[in-house]
Amino acid sequence: KVGSQVEDHFDFLTDLLDSATLPVDLPIMEMPSGIPADVHIFNDGSNIFILLLGASEKKQQRQLFRQNVNDLNLSRHRQSKILNQYLGKEVVERLELGIENIETGGERRNLTVMFADIRGFTAYSEKSRPEEIFSSLNQYLDSLIPLILEHHGVLDKIIGDEVMAIFGMLDNESDGPQDAMSAAIQMQISVERINKLRIKENMQPLGLGIGIATGPVTLGVLGSTDRKSITVIGNHVNLASRLQGIAREKHIIVDESTYGALKKNKKYFKRKTMELKGYSSVQKVYQLNIDDLPD
Repeated sequence: KVGSQVEDHFDFLTDLLDSATLPVDLPIMEMPSGIPADVHIFNDGSNIFILLLGASEKKQQRQLFRQNVNDLNLSRHRQSKILNQYLGKEVVERLELGIENIETGGERRNLTVMFADIRGFTAYSEKSRPEEIFSSLNQYLDSLIPLILEHHGVLDKIIGDEVMAIFGMLDNESDGPQDAMSAAIQMQISVERINKLRIKENMQPLGLGIGIATGPVTLGVLGSTDRKSITVIGNHVNLASRLQGIAREKHIIVDESTYGALKKNKKYFKRKTMELKGYSSVQKVYQLNIDDLPD
């Protein structure tokens, strides 16, 4: 309106119409009418000019950009949550930061491999209802898997009632045997605790057998274009599986390399020689019964 002060119509311009502060650019300002505009204030030495350029489309593009960023952040959060469940938070963080770079072509590393199997579960599942089977299996796995991750282990896979894990991949490889053994002991203790609760609820208790082996393996990424997973292959993977196969409930059986690298509880192991399927010579193994450990 001719003759009235500009600030009376555009209060956001208060104190900006000063030649000493010009030029001033204000992007996507909302006018009193509700229409967004880019505001440019400048002078030519004697007059001050205010140029308003419509910015409705620009505002929409910015809002769309922000929405896309929010969607990407949400998607990344969901993906990280899923990866955390399968690989563990520590693995995901190391992969994201580039600390851990796993070659798809494979690399040789000296790692510790663990196989843990819930004893008696097959027989239990044959006489139980489907909902009871999965409820019981999840009861044990919900307890065992966090213990693997807490001891710097990487969950390789879950095959029914069997769990495969890798140790020494996230920290010093020499710590893998002790990390695996500490996890195994806590896993056996946890199963004992679960079984006491199951007995009180008139449910069948189930045991746990664990096999651990340490040595050179090939670590890499296997799978198709649609689905890939981190895994290890090699003789010591097979050895850990064989040791788990002969371990009775409450037992942890380790190979000679694992036993030699342990830093505690070694005196509670019993040395044995066993013939294992797929091995031509007798293998020296060491067996620990969880009941033999002091409270």
